[in-house]
Amino acid sequence: MCGIAGFNSSNPEYQGLDITKKMIERMPYRGPDQAGIKQYSQTTLGMARLSIIDAKTHVIPYEDPESRAAVVFNGEIYNHDEIRADLKSQYEFKTSSDAETILYGYLKKGLNLLDDLNGMYAVAIYDRDKDCTYVIRDKTGEKPVYYTQGKDFAAFASEMKCLLDLVEPRVNANALSYRAFEFCVGKETLFENIYQLEPGEYLVMKDGKISVHSYWKVWDHLIDVKDDVDQIRKDLAELIEDAILLRTKNCAHQYGCFISGGVDSALIASIAKPDLLYTCHYDMGPEFDELDYAKLVAKHIGGELIIVEPGPEDFTRVREKVAWHLDTPCTWTSFSLWMLLERAHKDLKVVLTGEGADEIFAGYHRYHLLHHDEQIHQLKAMSEYSYLIDKYYGSPSERYSKLVNRCDNVYDQEVIGYLNEMLAGYFNHGSKEAVHSMGLSDFYTTMQVLLQMSDRMCMAFSIENRSPYLDYRLVQYAFSLPAKYKIRDGITKWILKDVARKFVPKEIVDRIDKRGFSAPVNKWFGWDRHGKYNRGAYRRMVYEDWGRVFKLS
Repeated sequence: MCGIAGFNSSNPEYQGLDITKKMIERMPYRGPDQAGIKQYSQTTLGMARLSIIDAKTHVIPYEDPESRAAVVFNGEIYNHDEIRADLKSQYEFKTSSDAETILYGYLKKGLNLLDDLNGMYAVAIYDRDKDCTYVIRDKTGEKPVYYTQGKDFAAFASEMKCLLDLVEPRVNANALSYRAFEFCVGKETLFENIYQLEPGEYLVMKDGKISVHSYWKVWDHLIDVKDDVDQIRKDLAELIEDAILLRTKNCAHQYGCFISGGVDSALIASIAKPDLLYTCHYDMGPEFDELDYAKLVAKHIGGELIIVEPGPEDFTRVREKVAWHLDTPCTWTSFSLWMLLERAHKDLKVVLTGEGADEIFAGYHRYHLLHHDEQIHQLKAMSEYSYLIDKYYGSPSERYSKLVNRCDNVYDQEVIGYLNEMLAGYFNHGSKEAVHSMGLSDFYTTMQVLLQMSDRMCMAFSIENRSPYLDYRLVQYAFSLPAKYKIRDGITKWILKDVARKFVPKEIVDRIDKRGFSAPVNKWFGWDRHGKYNRGAYRRMVYEDWGRVFKLS
């Protein structure tokens, strides 16, 4: 993991080196081991490096001997040894870094190299012959890229705060996604004139202008999966095991797992067998207590379990730090993750976590609702009434938009229209099966905020987070298999749990009381006096924190 930034303009009055240097200096925690900046014609590239694979000092940006291309890079390419093996006869490598593998892979294959990359990455490639810069975000959105465009310049960075010297810090009052979801999705951010590159996209910077292009979306890369449960079980187990072990191979340091006592993290820990396990424990009653399950995972693999037990005083102590690092107000508490990392950074540089499993394997309980509707539609007796059902209850995408709409005013027609249009697009791509469509919608919306939180919190402590379930091969497979294997007999993530039985204690696989990875802030601060979770109080607090730390009016 690292931090990257760049600036492009044909106007010689801009000091590209100084501008890029300031952007890199604003995120030193992303790359405490080394930094480098260099100007190429209209483009300046910078990188702050956190060394994981190769601990030696490198020349940054990475260049070939003829200076045909230059690369700055954030992330890890897990199959870079395999890619490098095909390049060694043609190019001489000076480092063991995956960034150098990207450099020579690009020189050989151009942007077609992106098809080969298995990893999490945000990479900028300056091409001397074309005098343009490509900035690329990974297929599933693990590594962030933000950008802005002025009258005669363009810039990008790993974090939004790095661009605030180039745009006036103002709230984006037109951010419909924030009103709908309580966070921003798609290209929108809550800063005016700062945009997010979406998963599977790249931008081109030239002459101070930016154009955005797509190179990978799930629906364009589905595969044929035979409806054979035994074969699916075998193939999926092999894929999961390979995805996990691949993320333990490229690591020169000891690594750990964050576990909650659920099947997703337990499966990763059982296969990876990390050096250390970490869990958060809140002694606030059974709704927040999963410690016994976490202990069961540790006992199962014979690993050391480190228990972090935060209190309300910790929340007060770190809340503005969290706001600063997140760059955006987010009501999905990052506090538990911050506290785990605050402890873990003393021991390691790499953690494995379970992001993505709920989205690609249908783990959210709300999926039952549309799945149930779909089963009713499929009844022979209802075959003549599908039109009436949609007429009175709305299309599947419209019904799902009601489930995910978190706007204060649920009758806000602007938000309803926005959600209906956006989700209809994902449902149209997600086949005719609602389970796939809901997962695909969440993959490109709600999951992205989880990845943003994970990236910011981990980087605050110079720790790299690796998410095996976001291996693009696994994502392809999950959205290609018959949807009936995701929810079956009232059990969510059925096929994942079925595979997990080979690796994980039965008590964890058979749990039906799994809870979200959250802190009891409502109980601590008296926000649930009526026995219900009060999102509004937390949303207002984090929004005020964000406005205060970034001095927004």
